[in-house]
Formats: sequence, structure tokens, C-alpha cells
Amino acid sequence: MHRHSGFVRACAGALVLLLAACGPAHGPGPGGGNGGGGGGGPRTVHLRGTAYEFGRVHTLLAGATIRVAEDPDLQTVVAADGTYDLEVPDRRPVTPYIEAAGYHAIHLQTFTPAGEDLEHVNFQTPSEAIYQALVAIVGLELGADGNPQQCAIVSTFSTRNVRGVSYEEFIGYGAHGVPGATASAEPALAPPIYFNEQVIPDPTRTESSVDGGVAWIEVPAGTYTITADHPTTEFAPFTATCEPGRVVNANPSWGLHELGLPMPATPAATWSAVRGERVLDALTLADVPEGATVTLRCMGAGCPLSTLAGPVPTGTVDVLAELGVASPAFRPGNTVTLQIDAPAHDSRVTEWQVGRSDQPRATTLCVPLGLSRPQPC
Repeated sequence: MHRHSGFVRACAGALVLLLAACGPAHGPGPGGGNGGGGGGGPRTVHLRGTAYEFGRVHTLLAGATIRVAEDPDLQTVVAADGTYDLEVPDRRPVTPYIEAAGYHAIHLQTFTPAGEDLEHVNFQTPSEAIYQALVAIVGLELGADGNPQQCAIVSTFSTRNVRGVSYEEFIGYGAHGVPGATASAEPALAPPIYFNEQVIPDPTRTESSVDGGVAWIEVPAGTYTITADHPTTEFAPFTATCEPGRVVNANPSWGLHELGLPMPATPAATWSAVRGERVLDALTLADVPEGATVTLRCMGAGCPLSTLAGPVPTGTVDVLAELGVASPAFRPGNTVTLQIDAPAHDSRVTEWQVGRSDQPRATTLCVPLGLSRPQPC
């Protein structure tokens, strides 16, 4: 429920709704890149995204501070263009939160990076005035510090079409909720409130509307795994770490995001041996979806090419012809990879290890939509 009014949905939910709606992990796990922990020190990865005001997507929160709840000394400052880059430990839980003068603090879901950077981890942040107005609307009880006495969790069943896109594409897409989904928590919580088509929390609803919003209010302290169910599609889970006074906003394109479609395109390679080299005589793809691009790379000594990339048509494709290369010859020890990307789809990566046999050995991996690290399909 990206619509910038989407936050509204959270709006009704309590402050919880405040942050929910709009914005874009794979649940508990995916993470970041090869980050900075060099020299034998702990590995680190990076969280990157944009911080902006709820309801005013072009108001960027330059100068805001982003920290990690598990270690507040880990922090960064939002740049003039609203973006941030925060270095965090790899393979350890991290719960980012934002502080900005005139705005209410918001926590995101808890991430556990798994060896790669996390992109598009955005903050949708309500002003204190809007926060207080929402609290008044829902009659939420606050502590002496102005925060909720318990915790609130909000998220959006968001379409795969806003997964892994730029901030400009994200805010330009409009409403991005997926109707017909339900959510549950482990440990169990009371049934959530779903938002209706008017972006209002509706206790009579038993599943999501096209708005996509869902919220739990008055949540006890604890760590919760939030999962979704839908009759025709699948969503990623996420982890919410609740403490008294905390509002957890697992917003798009993270939170309960729709998983990517499987990549239907499959490569076929024809090789021949010529004077000790292995010549790629043909490389074709079948069942290429709309909007696909391919990237052909070679690594190793004496490669005939480094990286070639470009868009390809749908259907059956002659990859070499599309990339403008004819029968490249590779040496034993070279590694040749072909990656196929397409909107709303997981990517497919096929790797050929060129040896002394006539047919290089092929291995296929997949890259989940919105991530960058290949893994078993």
C-alpha cells in the first residue's frame, strides 16, 4: 500500500499506522554485500535507502540520524538528497531506526544480513504534529514520553512490481497493495486489522484490500515472525522486534512483499573445441519474458570479452547476435556467466566452467527479486 496516503492506513491503526503504508525483507534473512570488515575483522554489509516524510514523498529528511537499535553507536546521517548508507555487521540482527528534529522516531523490521548489501530500505517518517493527530484519532494511550505504552507493528502486502526499483520509480508507481491476503504472527497475536479501499483500518475485514495495509496494535514486548497467506501468490515473512514505546514499520518494498515470479527463460549453449580453446558457437534463450535484459561476462586469463549487456526481445532469442558478438573462443580456466533479468521476476544466472572437455560444465543459480547474491533456485 504504497500510496502516500497509505501511511494513512497506519494512521488509523494508531501510530502504528503512521508509518506503515507506504514505503518498500525478505523476512528475517537477506542481507548485504562484502562490506568493510577487512583485515580479518568482522564482516560488514551496507543498508541503503531513502528517508522521507509521511504523506510528502518529495520532502526528504536530510540531516536525520539513522541508528541500529542493537548498537546505537552504529549510525549515519541522511544526505542532502535523502539517501543514506549505513554499515552494519553481517549475519547479526539489526533493527534500524530514524531520529529527526520535528519527526517521530520510527523503527523498521529486524534484518539479519546474509552476505550482501540491502537496498531500498526506506524510512517513511511522520512529523510530530501528524503523529499526535493520529494518536488523537485512534485514542492510543501514550506514556509520559509521548510514545505508545506497548508496541505497534504495521506492514503492507506489496506487489512485486515495486520490489527492487529506484525511489523515483517506487513513488511513481502509486498504490501497490495486494488484496485477498491474510497475516499471522508467531508467537501468536490477536488477529490484525486490515485496511479497506479507503485506506482506513476496518475491524470487519478478514483479509487485505487493494490498499494492502495490515496492523497490530497494543503488541507486548517480544520478537515476532510475521507471515502472509494468499490463495494464488506468496509473500516474504519479516521479523518485528517489539519493545514498549516502539512503532515497527515494515514498509514496502520490504515487509510483506510479494515474491518474484520464477524466471521462465532457459539458456542453451553449443560449444566446439578449436586448437585447445572452447568456442561458444551458439547461445540461445527460450521463453524470454517482456522487458528482459541479459549480461554476458567472462572471468580469467585471456578472456575474449569482459562484460556485454543489453535488452532482448521476448520469446526465443539469439543472445550472441543481440549482443553483437560472434563465436567467442574461451580458454580452459575461464568462467563464463549469463544473467537474465526481467521486471517482477527472479533472475537466473548460468555459469560455465571452461575446462579441457568439449562441453564446459554448466551450473544454474537464481537471484531473488530485490537482492543481488545468487543462490540455489
